[in-house]
Amino acid sequence: MQNLKYTFGPVPSRRLGYSLGVDIIPMKTCNLNCVYCELGRSTRETMTMKEYIPADVIVEEVRRVIATTSRIDYITFSGSGEPTLNTAMGEMIRRIKAMTDIPVAVLTNGTLLYLPEVREMLYDANLVVPSLDAVSQQAFKKVDRPHGRLNVDKIVDGIITFSEEYKGPVWLEILFVKGINDSPEEVQLLAQTVKKINAEVVQLNTIVRPPAESNALPLSEAELREIQQYFGARAEIVANFKAKAGSEKQEKHGNRIYDLIMRRPVTKDELIASLHLSAEIVEDNVTRMLTEGKIAAKQFTGELYYTSPRRKNRPVILPEGKGK
Repeated sequence: MQNLKYTFGPVPSRRLGYSLGVDIIPMKTCNLNCVYCELGRSTRETMTMKEYIPADVIVEEVRRVIATTSRIDYITFSGSGEPTLNTAMGEMIRRIKAMTDIPVAVLTNGTLLYLPEVREMLYDANLVVPSLDAVSQQAFKKVDRPHGRLNVDKIVDGIITFSEEYKGPVWLEILFVKGINDSPEEVQLLAQTVKKINAEVVQLNTIVRPPAESNALPLSEAELREIQQYFGARAEIVANFKAKAGSEKQEKHGNRIYDLIMRRPVTKDELIASLHLSAEIVEDNVTRMLTEGKIAAKQFTGELYYTSPRRKNRPVILPEGKGK
């Protein structure tokens, strides 16, 4: 399918099966600048809410993809920026649900849920997955590097209020970065706060793709297992999604492979599974793109990821020169 600008996949998701991603925000338009972000540093850090991409454009593209795709488990608002900055998201969700039975999920950093109008935009989604990486302002600034107008106490209150009002399931995600938000004190504060949030599942995560900052490091599985004990029965460690390669055999898939790599760092196995291509087709295309300098390859936690050559990694810059 050609001329797709705002959707990607379906990609195999660790949480949502085969997920059709929907981008409703320009690349890296966000109110956070997280040290672990797989898309690199935020280039448009903003609190401005507006209709960045019109609902008509998004809905029409989703309709075309649904009509030509055999398997989609979720239609997921996520992608290149914070989706709740787009004031048309509520309309998009309602219109998409009117034309398909595929459930709609929203992945959000949760920072704007203190606003009633933002909470209302999400009421018609089938699943909402907010993030909460820290509850002390100090750790919040270090791991998420927020816009100056954001306060973590207000964010926590917004997530709690949304979880009380929303009729669907809430899955809360916490992403831990070694030496920044994984201290026993911070974990204990998080666990106490999570008890106030009506989340069906608490998903504990760490860095699994090349991050925005080269010295933002992941926790080990053993460290996550230890943290899991703080959160009780609702907590789970997010595991890597495994999927078998499809059997589709075509030759001209370079554009699809390139588009997915530009969206986020991916491994060869993820390209095979996401695009239902043979290993040979993927190998031929990534080798050619590497030779031409269109993509780059980067080792991270023992995996080889293909990524944009423009995505650079730099040392973490902590607020006020503070470190752990």
